[in-house]
Amino acid sequence: MDEILFHISQILEGLQVHLHSGAQHGRHLLHNYSEQMNTYAVDVWSGLRCVQIWENIQHAWQWLLEFSREMKRLSLHILNPQQMYNQLLQFLGAEISWTNMYFGCVGFVLGGVLGVAVGFSWQRNQPNVQRMKAVVCNSYKGFDALMMIEDAPVPVITMPDEVLVQVKAASVDLVDIKICSGYGRVLRKQLNQYNHVSKNVTGEFPVVLGRDCAGVIIEIGQKVKNFETGDEVWFVVPYWMQGTMAEYVVINESHIARKPKGIGFEIAASIPYAGTVAWDALVNQAHIHSVTADGKRILVHMGCSPIGCILIQLARLWGAHVTATTSLRATPVVQALGAHVVVVCGKADVQKQLAVQEGFDIIFNTEGSVAYEPCLKFCKPGGSVITTETSEIASDTYGFFFGSIYAFWIRIRCLIQGPTFWRTYNMGPAVLDQLARLLEDGSLQPVVDKIFAPQDAELAFQHAESFEAIGKTIIRFRSQRLLKSITTGKKYTLSKTSI
Repeated sequence: MDEILFHISQILEGLQVHLHSGAQHGRHLLHNYSEQMNTYAVDVWSGLRCVQIWENIQHAWQWLLEFSREMKRLSLHILNPQQMYNQLLQFLGAEISWTNMYFGCVGFVLGGVLGVAVGFSWQRNQPNVQRMKAVVCNSYKGFDALMMIEDAPVPVITMPDEVLVQVKAASVDLVDIKICSGYGRVLRKQLNQYNHVSKNVTGEFPVVLGRDCAGVIIEIGQKVKNFETGDEVWFVVPYWMQGTMAEYVVINESHIARKPKGIGFEIAASIPYAGTVAWDALVNQAHIHSVTADGKRILVHMGCSPIGCILIQLARLWGAHVTATTSLRATPVVQALGAHVVVVCGKADVQKQLAVQEGFDIIFNTEGSVAYEPCLKFCKPGGSVITTETSEIASDTYGFFFGSIYAFWIRIRCLIQGPTFWRTYNMGPAVLDQLARLLEDGSLQPVVDKIFAPQDAELAFQHAESFEAIGKTIIRFRSQRLLKSITTGKKYTLSKTSI
């Protein structure tokens, strides 16, 4: 043991000697390097190049001092009041006096004041901007942002293929409620910058609500071929455009179709948006039509919704077997629309009632993504669920980085393809004309629950969102004012239309 301790002590002493030697060697090297650096710095500072640089700096400083002194001397010479006065006397003549100078200055000041006053009073006649009622959201804070305003500027025709429509009635849809909370705000803001529609839009807010309407054309552009003043029309617009819930709307001719004959404006306004969405879901997505519908088992979840009411009728008309879920209040309406089986929500377990039936080939979910998974359980093998409610848009959640990339991408596409690239063609006149024929021959029955005035817009939206709503909620516009055409100067008498 002692021998082991002895060897360890020898090893430690050896390490101590090496460490001490290394430290001494390091200090010696550091001292040598510091002396070398000091010598190098002194040589550089006293070198010829450094001396030349220092001399150049001194020469530049002396030149600046001389230049400033010369400028001071010249300014005193040029701006010398006595010299200026003498030069003025030489120019005007020897007969001028201080009295003449005094009155001349006074006249100059008075003339300047008079000129400024005339300039302020000379104002061009400002164009008489006409105002209208509109239901808008002025922020993206939900129902708190919704309001009816009476001083919205009447839109004007800015393109030769546009028409000015006096809106008689517009409908409330759930997508309008989502727009109040910011749905589509990024795309709407970007497209308004590159679309001619933005000439009637002064900023991001207010956003006019409403996706569809029925009304009368009161003015047309120079290149409008298929419509005339006085034609009764209806149309639907996508979510990124300014809406239809206003007394007047400017819209491109390619968006509009003739209103069905013999149907009032309030009734007609309940169809365009819900009808085109239902048609797209049934025909384009589910591939159900008059030939393929026979023998199909279809479930319409929440058949009392605006879209559900139309889905039930179209599917039944084409020969499908239709089951619909609905609220207790809407049960008679859903039965009258043609549903073979009606399942009342809230009365009993809906899933148990649906489980005892055969599976469904197609399930139309009009409630939204929250009901997608429950609906999927009742599909046949190979069946599908089609959700008709709008889904969330990814661009609404982009931050600064991805938002900037998205804005650049939109601009490039607008430059190449134009803003109409975002036009939803399944909402165009072709579908509206087919729906109009079904309405005119009685194959399709509109369902209007309640009609509100524009000042009761908040109540209308609350009712449309409630579980008790059946079909469409309508806002009626009844303008009796004179609207002067901005392009022709004519006045159009806007009277009430009896329904």
